[in-house]
Amino acid sequence: MSPEAGCDPGPAPVEGRKAKSASWSLGLRVASGVLFVPLLILLARAGGLAFLGFVALQTLMGLVEFYRMMRAKGHRPVVWLGQASAFAVVVLAYRPHTPNVAFLATAALMLVLALALRHPGRRNIVESLAVTAFGVLYVGWLSAHFVLLRELPWRAGLDYADGARLVLYAFLVTWSCDVGAYFVGRTLGRTRPWGAISPRKTLEGSIGGFFFAILGAWIGGRVFMHSATGVAWLRPWDVLAIGALVGVCGQVGDLVESLLKRDAESGDSSDLIPGHGGVLDRFDSLYFGAPIVYYYLRVVVFQVP
Repeated sequence: MSPEAGCDPGPAPVEGRKAKSASWSLGLRVASGVLFVPLLILLARAGGLAFLGFVALQTLMGLVEFYRMMRAKGHRPVVWLGQASAFAVVVLAYRPHTPNVAFLATAALMLVLALALRHPGRRNIVESLAVTAFGVLYVGWLSAHFVLLRELPWRAGLDYADGARLVLYAFLVTWSCDVGAYFVGRTLGRTRPWGAISPRKTLEGSIGGFFFAILGAWIGGRVFMHSATGVAWLRPWDVLAIGALVGVCGQVGDLVESLLKRDAESGDSSDLIPGHGGVLDRFDSLYFGAPIVYYYLRVVVFQVP
């Protein structure tokens, strides 16, 4: 998502790069969170098509922002095909046994390549094709893990309603990391080792985010990571491992999006969410945090083949 883990106003933006919007304030962050969290809880509990629709909408909006940044760099992604492919990826996460998946993926790839023939004289065709596919993987495939988490109970032998607990756990741990990085960096941040990527992010904020992720993993494990009968799913070392992994990988996801924005000379991916920027700014850490939680739960905790 995430707040710029970091901190004080910091140095002025690099010349040519758009400054952070005026909406980037703590009050708007809190207000946006207060409105979004109940909606997330409601959709996670509903599951099914309601949650699938939420993830699909987030994916399509995230791709709009991503492709807009790429067009600002002179690339010409095939937007409609990228969005259709990302939507298909999310739907396949919901219904993984859809027949002829390999055929559909092959057809999409061949179509992307064939469309390049329409503009034989255009420069950077290869880069534009690569950007189209990268958007599908970065926004579409990583977003699909929200759906995979929600649908994991079918494969893990849990009640379907338990899928909401898994989704909310991933959000809680990742957002705990974001909040810790923001507040620790804001109050104690001095060292800025990632100045070339995001001048506002500090080492102190990163350390704070790491420990807050472990704290969030522990709180979530105690509060709702258990069955309806009270059987805990996570052992102490599972909580520590998930918190540590998300504490590192979630911040990597934040830095990756900062790198993309800096390369595109963009302050925020958009101004859609007051206090946070765009969809990519809100979900960048989750794009890395959700897969970590999903694969750890699937492979280590529930041992689903």
